[in-house]
Amino acid sequence: MNLGLFDHFVARQWPKSIIRAKGMCYFKGEEHMCYLFEQAGRQVSLRQAGQWYATMPQDELKPILARDTRLQADWDDEYGDRMQKLVFIGQNMDTDDLKEKLQACLTD
Repeated sequence: MNLGLFDHFVARQWPKSIIRAKGMCYFKGEEHMCYLFEQAGRQVSLRQAGQWYATMPQDELKPILARDTRLQADWDDEYGDRMQKLVFIGQNMDTDDLKEKLQACLTD
């Protein structure tokens, strides 16, 4: 995801119908870092939540991946555990418009 485009979406295009949002994501140029996004009313925060498991050296990662079934379930051969996972709670949300605006954040 492009941080500048996501920031623009949050600051300028945020739908009033969204009451609460939260989740994890990563940004182009900082693929190693997991970010936690939270919004409730007018309160919005984006903070680093540590590095993804996929950034670990393979000799350290393999035993963790072998024993952690939740990590295995979310693992992707290309991206590892990196993901864009955001949840939105609201009333009368235009989900198609929301998806379109979020999709625009994924472009360069």
